[in-house]
Amino acid sequence: MKKIKDRYLVGLISGLGGNLAKIAVEQVFNKSGFSKSNGYTTAAGIFLKRSDVSTPYGKAVGILADNMIAAGLGVTCIYWLTLMGKDNQLIKGAGLGAAEWGALYGVASSIGATAIYPVKPKDAIATFISHLAFGMTKISIAVMLGDSRLFKPSNLTLEIDEAQSLLAKPDETNQFKQHYYNV
Repeated sequence: MKKIKDRYLVGLISGLGGNLAKIAVEQVFNKSGFSKSNGYTTAAGIFLKRSDVSTPYGKAVGILADNMIAAGLGVTCIYWLTLMGKDNQLIKGAGLGAAEWGALYGVASSIGATAIYPVKPKDAIATFISHLAFGMTKISIAVMLGDSRLFKPSNLTLEIDEAQSLLAKPDETNQFKQHYYNV
């Protein structure tokens, strides 16, 4: 299979794929009666008053917003993988999903980013678990579809190669500054 070489495209696809997993987990919790929450309701609350969220247009806004947020988080996921590498992808995905849940559902909601706040404890647990699925799925899709060169940063290594190069003579710019500004 030909791998995708564009971080943005891989990110969009992985974010939307991860969102499908999140929606599936939410549906399981909703059908079992454990929770009544879903991502598109919270996303609609970013743009609409609470009373407008359940209207047909409100649901459409929510679905659009939820998928746009997921796609954006997919793109950021690619850059995280570039920094951290693609090993232990499920653990990294779960951690990223948990961090996104905390940032979006915790911090942003508490400062008024959505009209759907506060939520019931069971809903918070359900959305946390659905975001674990979101993170793990989007990272798995990214690693599966993305060219491996996307996940190897050229200047970010765990070890410093040729440490003596860090002590090299200053370049011409620094010499100019030293001569004219006595730095």
